[in-house]
Amino acid sequence: MAFRVDIKAMILGTLQAEPLHGYEIVRRIRESGGAGKLSEGQIYPYLHQLEEAGLVTAEWQTDTGAAPRRVYQITPQGKAELAKSRAEWQKFVAGVGSVLGSGIIAMEGNNG
Repeated sequence: MAFRVDIKAMILGTLQAEPLHGYEIVRRIRESGGAGKLSEGQIYPYLHQLEEAGLVTAEWQTDTGAAPRRVYQITPQGKAELAKSRAEWQKFVAGVGSVLGSGIIAMEGNNG
């Protein structure tokens, strides 16, 4: 069974602790197990949308000795959007849990 994943919310959640570049965002999302086979190429359109919406900012990081790369940081507006997304997911999880939980209890009652 597959569920639709809110990639934008996952990006915002990943950025809440610290600014990160795209590859590191993808790596952390993959490690969480929440986004399947998300690739680096797939994340950039989402990052650009979040930037256009004012939910993240991006700066070129050039002082690392490595190739220049864009580092993304969540904005106060992005934090507010993340809080909204969290509340929606908690409501969704509670609803699914109540349906699945009541089904499990009913099935256990029929087996005993």
